[in-house]
Amino acid sequence: MHIYEYLFAAILIVSILLGSSIMIGTLSDPHRDISEKEQLKETAQKIMTQILLDPGEPVNWGSNISVRENDLKAFGLAMYGETTREAYVLDPNKVLRLNKTEPSLAVTPISVLNLLNLGYDYGIALEFLDPLIVGISETSNSDKYEVSVSSEYGGLPVAGANVTARIFHAPDLSNDIIGTNTTHNFTRTNGNCTIDFGNIESERKIAIIAVDYYGVRTVKTYVREQSLQNSKVKFVNILGNYLFSATMPKEIASEIVVTKNVVSGEYLIRNTTFSVDTATSPYELNYLDPYTLAVLIVSHDDQSLLVATKDITSTYSSISGSWSFPFAYAIERTVVAGGSTYIARLHLWRMSW
Repeated sequence: MHIYEYLFAAILIVSILLGSSIMIGTLSDPHRDISEKEQLKETAQKIMTQILLDPGEPVNWGSNISVRENDLKAFGLAMYGETTREAYVLDPNKVLRLNKTEPSLAVTPISVLNLLNLGYDYGIALEFLDPLIVGISETSNSDKYEVSVSSEYGGLPVAGANVTARIFHAPDLSNDIIGTNTTHNFTRTNGNCTIDFGNIESERKIAIIAVDYYGVRTVKTYVREQSLQNSKVKFVNILGNYLFSATMPKEIASEIVVTKNVVSGEYLIRNTTFSVDTATSPYELNYLDPYTLAVLIVSHDDQSLLVATKDITSTYSSISGSWSFPFAYAIERTVVAGGSTYIARLHLWRMSW
């Protein structure tokens, strides 16, 4: 009889120990998950701060094409210069070197991970988005455009946005780029407005459209699909003071800069001509304004209009495809690059636990 009592007591003790072990594991898992998420959050904030506030080393690595990714000692996208006093002002040349420039000058994700001391333990994706989504569509008239403006958050229409536009074209294939009069309008309650330039008899043309909504500015370039199909307009790469083109440009180019009149508050889209050194490729431009939006130049070989823009909207990721992970953390900041406003969004996740 006593032997059964001992067996029952032993089974009871073992059951209590097993139950206690399961309960401890169940209670500790949420705490461990919270700790891991907080660690990921803290790491993401530190990485975002370095990317957006550090100019990297060398500090001019974005525009200096002699600096390759193996020459980088520190990684950062901030603008460096005596005139830069604000935080979150980025150098567009550095962003362009991530994935929108010549392959030999691109900085690969593995180099960025190593420079950020992340190695193979983490994965990152860095997005640069327009806070204002600008849609441009053609109407039945030759140079009449319907512009739509909506918010990046939810896609709601933006009413009362200030829209400034101008067309630049090369009618006679000379060195001069001709600009039309600047046109202004405001979006209606549905987020749309019409920009009318009349009729410009040239396929070698590009429209520059600047949208401002209470200081948030987005600038877009638009080229008619027919001009692209007929190779009347070609997009080429630009980095620093260098133009990368398969065809030789002419000796005179125009830079496009968007500025704001401090008195009237209106935006101005102006162009300035300068010379191009066509002796070697890539072709060196004698000087560019730090806030240059685009460079326009007529091709010497095929008589097309070459367009190089510094639009940095892009996605840069250490892995291809989706980066949605159970323990990923996202953080975003509002930044300025080349005078335009962007949303910089960093996704950080652990590759191993």
